[in-house]
Parts: sequence; C-alpha cells; structure tokens
Amino acid sequence: MTFAASAQAFAMAWLALAVTLEVIGTSLLKLSDGLKRRLVGALGVLCVVGAFAALAQAIRGMDLSVAYAVWGGVGLVLTAVVGSLAFGQRIRPAGWLGIALVIAGVVALKLF
Repeated sequence: MTFAASAQAFAMAWLALAVTLEVIGTSLLKLSDGLKRRLVGALGVLCVVGAFAALAQAIRGMDLSVAYAVWGGVGLVLTAVVGSLAFGQRIRPAGWLGIALVIAGVVALKLF
C-alpha cells in the first residue's frame, strides 16, 4: 500500500467514525427528550462534538467538499433510517425521493 493510498484509507476511516458518531449523537439527542434527560443529552452532544473532531481529521486527507458531502449525506440517510426503525417515524415517498437525490448527489460529487 502506497503512502497516498494509506492516507486515503485513514481519511475514510475518520470519515466513517464521524458519520457513526453523528448518527449516534443525533439519536441520543432524540432520546434526551429536548435535553430533559440531561445525561443522555450530554452524551449526545459529546458524540456530535466527536463527529466534528473526526471530520476535521478526515478532511486532512481528502477534499473538503467530498468529505462534507459524504458526512452530511450518509449521516442524513442513516439518521432517517434510524428514525424509522428505532422511533417508528414514517418516511413518506417524497422523503425516499429526497434520500435518493442525496445519495445521487454524493455519488456524483465523488465521481466527477
């Protein structure tokens, strides 16, 4: 593995961690009931801060536009899925269309 490929792999690992922390943090904030459950809310905020810290590490090894689009797009899609599965929130057809457009946008940004 070359140095450039290794740096890219580390950047992708940081980005994956950033997305994971974002989804966990956002889910914890939902569970905190508007920060009424303070410990859960504090854990959610810590995860979101950790997500930004991991994103900062990721953009050291990849383009900012790609990293941010992937972080935001994948985080949005996964958060919508968690909202549906864990919280019983319904995703309407227009929502699925929006999710598909986000995925298409992220793929287009990465490919072109």
